[in-house]
Amino acid sequence: MGIGVSGLMSGLDTDSIISKLMDIERRPIMLLQKKEAGYQAKITALGQVKSAMSELKSAVEALKKSDDFLSYSASSSNTDILTVSAGDDVQPGSYNITVSQLASAQQVRSSGFSGSDAEVGTGTITIQVGSGESVDIDITEDNNTLSGIAQAINDADAGVAAGVINDGNGNYYLTLQAQETGIDNTISLNVQDDDGDSNDASGLSALYTDPAASTLTETQAAANAQLSVNGIAVERASNEIDDLIDGMTINLKAADESTPVTVTASKGYGGLTGKLNTFVEKYNALVDLLKKQTAYNAASKQGGTLLGDSTVSRIETGMSRMLYQTVDGVDSSVNSLSKLGMEVDDSGHLSLDTSKLNSAMEAHPEDVAKFFTSDDTGNEGMAVKFYDFLDGYLKSSTGILSSKIDGLKKSTDKIEDQIERINDRLAKREENLRHQFNALEDLMLQFQQTSGQLDQQLSTIKNLNSQISKSRG
Repeated sequence: MGIGVSGLMSGLDTDSIISKLMDIERRPIMLLQKKEAGYQAKITALGQVKSAMSELKSAVEALKKSDDFLSYSASSSNTDILTVSAGDDVQPGSYNITVSQLASAQQVRSSGFSGSDAEVGTGTITIQVGSGESVDIDITEDNNTLSGIAQAINDADAGVAAGVINDGNGNYYLTLQAQETGIDNTISLNVQDDDGDSNDASGLSALYTDPAASTLTETQAAANAQLSVNGIAVERASNEIDDLIDGMTINLKAADESTPVTVTASKGYGGLTGKLNTFVEKYNALVDLLKKQTAYNAASKQGGTLLGDSTVSRIETGMSRMLYQTVDGVDSSVNSLSKLGMEVDDSGHLSLDTSKLNSAMEAHPEDVAKFFTSDDTGNEGMAVKFYDFLDGYLKSSTGILSSKIDGLKKSTDKIEDQIERINDRLAKREENLRHQFNALEDLMLQFQQTSGQLDQQLSTIKNLNSQISKSRG
């Protein structure tokens, strides 16, 4: 801004005059700013619509997957005795189970030694569990202590867990436990002693508690689980039983013949119900948002930010149309959202009748799944079509809604550029005005100086004439 004298000579309020002139010049900027504010409001509103549509899209995407439409469950009346879990093929029903014996793994021990680092001997240990393959384990001078032998057995993956136990009385034992329970999983251990005698109490064969018989001492016998199911006696090698009741896994925890346990298997539709409830929630939220953005208040004569927006109108129409989709090849009794318990009220909001949905699932579970998830070209399921509809608006680069928001952002950028150019021009215009007013002040100063000089000259002439007149008189 140039330096001015603010009407010092002219008496004019030049700063005020220039300010008012510039306000007139800035009116195009105000119009552009108003237009930009409208664009920004639309960008914000469309961003909110996009966010709500994205949430609805996620809910619809979940409906494209029928894996968990059906849910299966099983319960135990006494989880201290047994627990149960259900698979996809479990049949609803109730079973009375009594556990009289748990399955157990055989445990054996060696003879006693003076310490875990006591040297035993060298040679080969062969271990076999039940009818499984035998495993040979080399014992050398590098691992021939009691703890070294235990480590070598564990490293060999021979079907047993080895350890060293101190009884507190100065005796250390090599212990073996079969990794599998059941009477068929007994442990066989044979020694080939490098000292040439595998049946004496020295060298590697000193592990035997009965060298002559080549045996260890059994501390726990192998046993099968024993139970009754609805009065039928059952025996299994493991405490985890998955072949007793179709689709159910039973884990035995304790034996108690005096306490029968009731096991109940059931089938439910919570998976689909939960997905549809989420769909209803997100759909209704989007409907409310669109109504708010397109509403018109007759009293204030004010419309919503997106009132009359063609894109929003197409979204509303398309969403409503999606609710009435049908799919070829689906039983007519379940071939629409309304027949699955979905209702639309006068305001466009959805609600779900879960009892009607459960009845439909009970009668035609596969058809219900196909109604939502069919991916046959030209015969897509309701969720597949709805997802594609929403995706057409939301894709980051080619989506209709995304493109519209990008277009509005470009328009605001152009307005910003226009405003910047106008401001540059107005800055020069203001500077020129100040120069002009300054020039006016300079000119008036010159006029004032010239006027003063003329006044002096005229006064001098007047005085001279007066003197002349007096001298003549």
